[in-house]
Amino acid sequence: MIAIHRGAALSDAPDRTYRDVRALWRGMKLLEVLAQIGWAKPSVLSAATGIDRSTVYRLIETLVSLGYVTRRSADGTVAMTRKVRRIAAGVRDDDVIVAIVGRHMAELVHEVKWPSDFARLSNGIITIEESTHRLSSVTFYRATIGQQRSMLRSALGLAILSVLTRDEIAMTIDIAAKTVRGNDINQRSIARAVRDIHRLGYASAIGKIDPNVSAIALPFRARQTVGAINIVFFRKVMSPQVAADRFLGHLQNCVNNIVSEIAQQGK
Repeated sequence: MIAIHRGAALSDAPDRTYRDVRALWRGMKLLEVLAQIGWAKPSVLSAATGIDRSTVYRLIETLVSLGYVTRRSADGTVAMTRKVRRIAAGVRDDDVIVAIVGRHMAELVHEVKWPSDFARLSNGIITIEESTHRLSSVTFYRATIGQQRSMLRSALGLAILSVLTRDEIAMTIDIAAKTVRGNDINQRSIARAVRDIHRLGYASAIGKIDPNVSAIALPFRARQTVGAINIVFFRKVMSPQVAADRFLGHLQNCVNNIVSEIAQQGK
């Protein structure tokens, strides 16, 4: 089976092109502490955040006027309101995961030079949701985000197949049979493809999507996401085996770091 081990997440160094907005930083820090301790007096918030008490009072007044914080008149304590929850509800796991994947894919393209795509399985369809073609000097596509990929004719699709359970495969076949034109998915072809992937340790495709292009790919599962990341290269330049010899370690590290960071986000 393909082994995917968790590794240390790569650091995400902040962009220092612009100066921090200190008032915003302090306001968010105040909300973070309120989320942890609940009802609290300004003096407690000042001690917990390291923000001087007069600034805490001004921040509270602003947050109260905006409706994000409420004050209890009996003892002067404050707490967050449901309005903050509405903001949190707008954060989708999908968006967070794509952002995490994108950061680590940027590191990958820096290491291997060739571009990569990230695709996710959703409702029986494999769709590319992130790409580093724009970051590579040897790219051959202007854009791949939003494109769909075949389950059996793409390295991304094959990689995803290799980590699906039997029930998930059966469901994917059923959905694809009803929604995907020219569907080439069946239990026998899937079983054969998965055996090959487990033997090699990676998925590959040679000229299946584009006759000039080949790819290798690895899958990952994290939270509710079943996805895969590939490395795409010119067919005439190297074979999938050569690409795996050169780049599979980098690709595995990328996947490991993505899984690790997503796991940390979920805690």
